[in-house]
Amino acid sequence: MSAPDDILPPVTFIVEWENAIDVEDEWTAKAMSAFQAELERCSNRFAEKPRIMYLYDEGAVQESTIRDVIDEVAPKLADLAQLELVPTPGLTYYKLKNYGVSQTKTDLVIMLDSDAGPQPGWLDGLLAPFADPEVIAVGGFTVLGWEDLMSKTMALSWIFNLPSEREKTVKRSKIHANNCAFRTEFFRNNPFPEIKQSFKKSCGFWLRDIDRRGFKWVRTADAMTIHAPHPGGSFLAWRAWTTGLDRDVQVYHTVTKNRIGRFGYAFYFWLNKLARSWSRIWLKGSEVELPIRQRPVAMLYSLGFFTVMLVGELYSSLGRSFEPVPVIGTQKPA
Repeated sequence: MSAPDDILPPVTFIVEWENAIDVEDEWTAKAMSAFQAELERCSNRFAEKPRIMYLYDEGAVQESTIRDVIDEVAPKLADLAQLELVPTPGLTYYKLKNYGVSQTKTDLVIMLDSDAGPQPGWLDGLLAPFADPEVIAVGGFTVLGWEDLMSKTMALSWIFNLPSEREKTVKRSKIHANNCAFRTEFFRNNPFPEIKQSFKKSCGFWLRDIDRRGFKWVRTADAMTIHAPHPGGSFLAWRAWTTGLDRDVQVYHTVTKNRIGRFGYAFYFWLNKLARSWSRIWLKGSEVELPIRQRPVAMLYSLGFFTVMLVGELYSSLGRSFEPVPVIGTQKPA
């Protein structure tokens, strides 16, 4: 949507503070500093000063805590944008994002996680596809940060692609809520659905519905962010369990509602994920500076993660029932 003179359109940034509570403080600081740097690079090109809304659950974190982080690591944000810290009563991840869009006044809105650091060119990458008036959404390219053996293992095993896999990520039918942009009016009328008994699958169900209804969206590798790694073993075990529960929700709604079928599919998914992880550990380990001598241990870590995931999915397939996915919207493409 950039004009010939390279002016950027008015935009609002929605940043949740839920992830920042979970990850190591240094990664939140890195993300916020990178966000400031990207806005500073583009500061003379905005048609009007952008708006940044940091949304947080006022029962989980104090505004002063967020303000202190901003003052310490990204003090220029208040000069580069209209900066707002917005308290909400008990809203979590997707609800925070939906609420932020409901308060947005610009035609375009960008969603960014509080622990995801934009890389140079990120903003242009997200906004450029909107030059096509039919595009209603743009998904960016998120990679997982790493620092130790565990995080290197997950960078190779997690759902995100590696920086070298730009072509592969563009071909994937994905929009991650941690790094994406929308036409505000469209999203306001078609928000992320509330999928009961699911942790982080709403954006996937949203995209399936958008595809089904024939709307145009774009996946780009030109808008890259580095997302904080999972913070420690106990968090990873919980994340593996919730991944299994979420996967069964997805299987129920997209593959089979039969309990035996869901149970059997869990093993297929486990083998598929484990094979992908182990092959990447050996073939792409050097991309995250994983020494060969550590790769067998990384395989064991990966086995542990995906086995916990398997147990969660098996438990869900045998013991849980689900309601239909809520209707997202009925609007058809023009």
